[in-house]
Amino acid sequence: MNWMRTILDGIAMAAYFNLFAAVVALYNPRLMFPSYPPVIIKDAPEPPTKAENRFYWLWICFGEWLPLLIYGAVSMVEGGIYGFWQMALTGYIQWMLINLCDLFFLDVFLIQKKAKRRFVIPGTEGHPGYGFKAWMKSYALPEHLLQWPLILCPLMAAAQAGLGVLMDMLRSVQ
Repeated sequence: MNWMRTILDGIAMAAYFNLFAAVVALYNPRLMFPSYPPVIIKDAPEPPTKAENRFYWLWICFGEWLPLLIYGAVSMVEGGIYGFWQMALTGYIQWMLINLCDLFFLDVFLIQKKAKRRFVIPGTEGHPGYGFKAWMKSYALPEHLLQWPLILCPLMAAAQAGLGVLMDMLRSVQ
């Protein structure tokens, strides 16, 4: 395994993921409704519309995850990483880097420290769910210490490895 390439690719993937998410949330926080704590979603005067939820899932699947899966798979094949399990481990490390950068860059640094007011959904100003302890306890830590490492990272790593194996097979046929 190429550790340097794995880590640098993970950092590049995290930069793409987090900067794109920050831009969308700064443009219109309502577009990121599903990625807010449930207490804020529940107490919002206007719940998320079907169009907002649809945009979120289309954006997260095709604007965030798919490009990162393709980039990660291409980089692994071009970097000489072969075999499903090596690719899966590489992908897991890269997705964990995305996860950790999301936790520290978006949830702690940007949302809680630097630009907190810009990420507030209209109508939920002053909600206690935006407090640092409440945000971390009810949303950020369970998501980034349980959901990502145990569910999302393994799934994305397996998908990325499968795509990498497929690309490697197609490349060897030519």
